[in-house]
Amino acid sequence: MKRLLAAALAALCLAALPGCGASKQEESAPVQEEAPAPPPEPTPEELAAQEIDDLLASLTTEEKVGQLFFVRCPAEFAVEDVTTYHLGGYVLFGRDFADKTADAVIQTLRSYQSAAVEDTGIPLLLGVDEEGGTVVRVRSEKYSSPQKLLSAGGTEALVADTEEKDALLSALGINVNLAPVADVSTSSADFMYDRTCGLDASGTAECIRAVVEQMAHDNMGSVLKHFPGYGNNV
Repeated sequence: MKRLLAAALAALCLAALPGCGASKQEESAPVQEEAPAPPPEPTPEELAAQEIDDLLASLTTEEKVGQLFFVRCPAEFAVEDVTTYHLGGYVLFGRDFADKTADAVIQTLRSYQSAAVEDTGIPLLLGVDEEGGTVVRVRSEKYSSPQKLLSAGGTEALVADTEEKDALLSALGINVNLAPVADVSTSSADFMYDRTCGLDASGTAECIRAVVEQMAHDNMGSVLKHFPGYGNNV
């Protein structure tokens, strides 16, 4: 009986050996580590921010200061002043368009832009007050005032007029219109009344919103004026 028991135990041990050997091999096999995930691609906003940081780092202090100035275009030495003072932009008035063809204006503004890009790599802001009504700079035949447009065709007429002006200014090389007038005035006795929408705050806000959205769509810079209110206007 003892012999049978010993033989059975020996058989069990022999049967278990292959399993034990496999287990040891598995334990000694190298563990495959997962490769680290690649860093996420930068977003367009992050790329733009980095581009701006790199550009600022490339500018001197004098160039950075010059970029803060959006000044009236001088009658003489305008190209030279762009590079001397590293200007951020020029505001153009009636004299800058008087007795000039569209092509002459285009070539003049291109000369300003070429000087700016060669100087700092940053294009100029080139702006005008093309409000319509009593304040125009480019066209001899005046654009209608906001009130006249609203009376004739509501906000749609105002937006259509904005799109037409944007197209004209862009074709000349102008990228900022110092408009729209956002002052609130409902009294014809107000100094600014003729240049406003002539509506209350809510009505004015809706008109200005529509105009600014159209200007943004047309890649035309807008300037809401006059903060904090002109004279006795809100």
